[in-house]
Amino acid sequence: MYYNPYPYFVYPNYYPTWVMANQPTTQQPSRYLAMPTNRSPFPPINTNKLKTSAKRIKTIMQQAQLLTDKIDESEQFAHDLIDAAQQSNKTEVEKLIASTGITIKFETTYTPDGLRIIFTESSCCKLTLLLGW
Repeated sequence: MYYNPYPYFVYPNYYPTWVMANQPTTQQPSRYLAMPTNRSPFPPINTNKLKTSAKRIKTIMQQAQLLTDKIDESEQFAHDLIDAAQQSNKTEVEKLIASTGITIKFETTYTPDGLRIIFTESSCCKLTLLLGW
């Protein structure tokens, strides 16, 4: 079913045919919508930027994989990360995260029950990693 956001119709004259019932009409009222449906309000589609973002997000995901692998493999690293975050020691948290081999820019925020890391690759894309404990 087609949804019409503009429910009024365009008529060949200003009044519908029932108002001008005594006057002969040669054509029926137009059944086309007032807004043209063949013209999109959006710019033409260009997939280059989306493809570039998809390619760059793969590198961000590889960087996030380094961190999650380190947390998964090392009980001591996970303990140190939680301990530093719970003590609000931002420099230690960032130092621990950077020690995993991450080379891209990241921002960290944490709460008593979790850690949020936002990985940023220039201005094209971001990846937010939410880890709870």
